[in-house]
Amino acid sequence: MNSRLSSSTPFLLLQFSLLLFIIKFPPCWSFDLFNSCSKRFTCGKITNIGYPFWGDGRVEDCGHRDLRLICDKDKTTIKIKDVVYEVLDIYEDTQSLQIKRDDFFDSKGLCSPKYPSTTFDFQLFEYDPEFAEITISYDCPSAHKGMPGYFSCPDGSTHKDGLIQLGPETNRGCNSSLKVGIGRSYFGYIEEFWRMEEALFRAGFRVKYKVDAWFCNDCTKSGSGACGYDVDSNEPTCHCADGSSPKGPCPPQLKVPTGQDK
Repeated sequence: MNSRLSSSTPFLLLQFSLLLFIIKFPPCWSFDLFNSCSKRFTCGKITNIGYPFWGDGRVEDCGHRDLRLICDKDKTTIKIKDVVYEVLDIYEDTQSLQIKRDDFFDSKGLCSPKYPSTTFDFQLFEYDPEFAEITISYDCPSAHKGMPGYFSCPDGSTHKDGLIQLGPETNRGCNSSLKVGIGRSYFGYIEEFWRMEEALFRAGFRVKYKVDAWFCNDCTKSGSGACGYDVDSNEPTCHCADGSSPKGPCPPQLKVPTGQDK
């Protein structure tokens, strides 16, 4: 008998046994993904939120990488293109978010925004039909004084004045500008600065997130799957109770027979 083959046999048997063990008992992190993604996000008045969001107990594999919810003292926020927004409500049935810029409230209002030159993420979001975009330009040439939407800033502000305009167009000659959503019902009040502030500070605006949530229906219908996201392929996936993560539905859980089953 070949001594080399004989000496390697125990090692091969060990490898084979280990492979069978891994197949039969998947790594514990696989089960953790199922359990973690089965949890729902709750923070203050934002309750029972699942896929495609993650955060606060729901790991990154549970949702789209750009849809992380952060909970701090019952206040929910989300960061979109490096701008922090407070989440006022989430409507899962219409895939919509009601949000407002957090820096308008925390700073000195429209005259001292924390994020002065910003745009919105239209690859992942789109405005709800009842909302649209306005542009706020800062430190513009004196020729803009007296124009509809012009406002002056109090002493101690970051900017000396500003100009609110409907739509995404940016004024030439202004030092900076930001774009933010607002309800169309406020369009008629563009010359009333306090009404515009009220709309931005209190009401915020609504956007729809463009993520295929129908995938979840197939994933969860077996009762053994939790919707998640494959961070490597940037695609939705299904985390199963058996530890697998297929692109389709999970296999149904097998019922364990008991002595009462006949």
